[in-house]
Amino acid sequence: YADPLHCGLGVSFRFDPWIDAFIVVPAAMQTILINARCITRERQGVLVQGYVQWIVDDFKLAYRKCDFTDALDPMRLVNLQLREQAEAAIKDKVATMSIDEVLADKQPIIKELTARLRTIMEGEGEGHDRGLGLRIVTVQIKEAIVSSPRVWEMLQRPFRSERAKEARLAELSSEAVVNSKESEAAKTTAKLKIETDAEVARIRGV
Repeated sequence: YADPLHCGLGVSFRFDPWIDAFIVVPAAMQTILINARCITRERQGVLVQGYVQWIVDDFKLAYRKCDFTDALDPMRLVNLQLREQAEAAIKDKVATMSIDEVLADKQPIIKELTARLRTIMEGEGEGHDRGLGLRIVTVQIKEAIVSSPRVWEMLQRPFRSERAKEARLAELSSEAVVNSKESEAAKTTAKLKIETDAEVARIRGV
């Protein structure tokens, strides 16, 4: 049938195992873990990790467009296909970004991934001829990891050098303050000694 004859929570219906069939699709939110191995604009490898959460929004449409026939895990094929689409979207976006942009700001990747999945899962417009009857709940990028330890070390080097420079400048500034205070104290001590010696000489002269 193009549409299920019966659907919904708690629905009862006659069932003849010889001529009828049924599928059970979880209504709970699904989570897809993403590990996309990408190449940046500079041809550097980056592993982008994230996740997508989704639910079935229109079961009648999803019944026609998706494959829920795996009895042990009805969502397995759908999750697999969505994961492949998500990884492809991330790879396409990362390919247009520099490695610094990928590490500094995940929002462009999230925006591209959300737009791509929304087009596939929810379609455009209000008709049932487009989309899969699924709805996105959350799209998140957890982190991006540079594949090459050498490249990661090179990226960290300017940061570490800047921090070392700041620490050395702070140390020199502190030493300058201490030296200035010590010099002022030495001058004050010398001045007091001169004044004292002069006073003692004056008294003896009297």
